[in-house]
Amino acid sequence: MKTWVREHIALLSTLITYLVLFLPFLGQVHLFDWDEINFAEAAREMVVSGDWINVQINFEPFWEKPPLFIWLQAICMNLFGVNEFAARFPNVVIGFITLLALYFPVLKQYGKRAAIFTLLLYLGSFTPHFYFKSGIIDPLFNLFMYVSVLYLVYASQKRTHKNFLRAGLFLGLAVLTKGPAALLLVGLTGLCFQLVYKVHFYRFSNIVVLVTGILIIPTLYFGIQVYKNGWWFLQEFLVYQVDLFKNPVASHGQPFYYHFVVLLIACFPLFILSFGSMLSKRPVRGDITFYRWMKVLFWVVLVVFSLVTTKIVHYSSMCYIPLAIVGGVKLAEYIVLSRLTKLSLAVVGSLWVIVLVAAGSFALPLTNGPLALLKKRVQDEFVQAQLATETVWTIVPIALAVLLAVSLVRFLGKPILSSLASLLVTNTLVIAILMISFVPKVEQVVQGNWIQQLEHYQGKEMAHFTRGFKSYAHHYYTHQQDLDSLRIAKEHVLKQLGSQSPYNMDEDDRKIFANAVREYVIDSTTIPLSLSAKLNKFDEVDKRYPNLTRVFEGNGYGVWERSSAAHIE
Repeated sequence: MKTWVREHIALLSTLITYLVLFLPFLGQVHLFDWDEINFAEAAREMVVSGDWINVQINFEPFWEKPPLFIWLQAICMNLFGVNEFAARFPNVVIGFITLLALYFPVLKQYGKRAAIFTLLLYLGSFTPHFYFKSGIIDPLFNLFMYVSVLYLVYASQKRTHKNFLRAGLFLGLAVLTKGPAALLLVGLTGLCFQLVYKVHFYRFSNIVVLVTGILIIPTLYFGIQVYKNGWWFLQEFLVYQVDLFKNPVASHGQPFYYHFVVLLIACFPLFILSFGSMLSKRPVRGDITFYRWMKVLFWVVLVVFSLVTTKIVHYSSMCYIPLAIVGGVKLAEYIVLSRLTKLSLAVVGSLWVIVLVAAGSFALPLTNGPLALLKKRVQDEFVQAQLATETVWTIVPIALAVLLAVSLVRFLGKPILSSLASLLVTNTLVIAILMISFVPKVEQVVQGNWIQQLEHYQGKEMAHFTRGFKSYAHHYYTHQQDLDSLRIAKEHVLKQLGSQSPYNMDEDDRKIFANAVREYVIDSTTIPLSLSAKLNKFDEVDKRYPNLTRVFEGNGYGVWERSSAAHIE
């Protein structure tokens, strides 16, 4: 045991540092709309309703995501209560497991130095670090896909049914986490690996075992769904997944090169240090198979999500793992930075330094400072209202900018392993401190006051709605209850629409249903309620609902309550 500890002291130090950086302050910031609050609300409704089979939002069927990650959040809410810590804690654990899943395979194939640099690259870059402090699904989804590919790597080295079965089981878990996109990504990775490197690594019987492994877990869940609710859920779930590929769902349409730019800037310095190796044909010391699989996995994810019409930042997050492995292996052997790599590091690093300095200057009393200039240049009234939110900014980002700049200059001046390690460790601390000191200020400006208003409704029997925008905050932060009066109102609207159940509706019908329920409850019942709207809808809401009283305005949001004088039969 002592020998093992001595051999892996660097790993243990990294893991301890990880826990020290990630666990404290995990729940200090409200969850962000949409994704974080979306999944947390589904978990909260599991806890409240006791229904762990059907994913629900507003106590209505929600088909967009499978339940595995939501189950983890619900378990944590049972342990820690319904709060931000419980919603984000699963990803801290998932991050810990991911580091182990990165370290030991790289250690086995390429040695300790490559394994440590793989971890440092991953933790020392902005978005990979950030995601393990979030409450979104992707870290678990990516972990399962990576482990599935890892067993395919082992299968291509040693063709056994056991490896194919394990690859299938983890791929099935990925499907139960986020959906069939896992099948596409891992399947294309295997196909492209075979075509690019002209390697045939399976027999027909291996494919049968792989497919069997894939089907075992999802079939259990979706089989129960079909048995209880018919084919409706599975049909709408698959239709939604296809729409993500075909159409810019939720206005998330972006140009083809979107994910390349996201990785270049947000995944600093991992992407810049590793991307050259993704293009290079220069061999590595150690097993080439694992290295090649990771390169193929990176390109498959990047190309697929560049082609997909719906583009969101975390869609390309699966790229982080192969980037860290390929970059860690290459950089551990030697550091030869091309002029383009040095220039990219200097430009993007300088951009981050400027952003940090600008963020810190928000706290300085400058008449024409960055915040004042931003307020003048922004034309959107909603954003202007958010920027007008009073908060006490901090100059800490300026100190972080200095740390990052010094470390970056030191590495560019002398690109050796020690200066690289120093840059990555410094960047890890910069990100961690930034999230503790500055992100809460940003959240306060973006949504904090509005969320606090919603929290005032906890424990009150009220219905909560929005008009003109989509949100999950008015359900989660009010602790929306499954009110009998609201259920009766929904049943009335269903009859008016000629439908027997929400299970008979597609996505468009459900939008019509949700709007109809809101109008019916406001106009034709006396159910206590709140209604949230953004600044551009204030006049419309005031005119449309004279029986409601505006009780709050902040962060560009307004909240109305039913007037005590309102009584409509």
